[in-house]
Amino acid sequence: MIVAGIDPSLTSTGVAILEHGNPAYLHAVGHGGRDGASYDHRSRRIVSQCRTITGILATWTLDLAVIEGPAYAHANAYTHDGAGLWWGLYSALRARKIPTAVIAPKTRARWATGNGNADKKAVLAAVRTWWPNTTIRNHDIADALALATIGAHHHGDPMPFPTKPRHTLALEAIAWP
Repeated sequence: MIVAGIDPSLTSTGVAILEHGNPAYLHAVGHGGRDGASYDHRSRRIVSQCRTITGILATWTLDLAVIEGPAYAHANAYTHDGAGLWWGLYSALRARKIPTAVIAPKTRARWATGNGNADKKAVLAAVRTWWPNTTIRNHDIADALALATIGAHHHGDPMPFPTKPRHTLALEAIAWP
């Protein structure tokens, strides 16, 4: 089973690929923006980021992609552009007929730490305990790795930790393809 986890962001999208429950690819990619950028610049940034990420994913034969859903409670100047990236990635996955699950940010945090309100530092710390001999550079990669691990668990791949009831219960709240 090859599962991709994607934590979308224009400045640093985390991408994690698990093969049979083991990390095979961990990376974050992003394009910086600037206040007051034109619509043309913002569009190019979204398209470039989407192409970069889909290019990475295209090198794998994915059985499942797991993407973090939008944080609807967050609204700032970049929310609109981030939504463009999210829909671009989701649509590209669907166009390639890759089964795709969307997982809410709180579900990802709860699954990783036991606390749906856990911050990114707590998720990073938890994920690093799962693979202590693997370099997990930042929280974007950790979030993507948590998402991929949820998908791998759903498909019965081995986990790097003893599973708890919360790991199985959380799967019920997800609309699986």
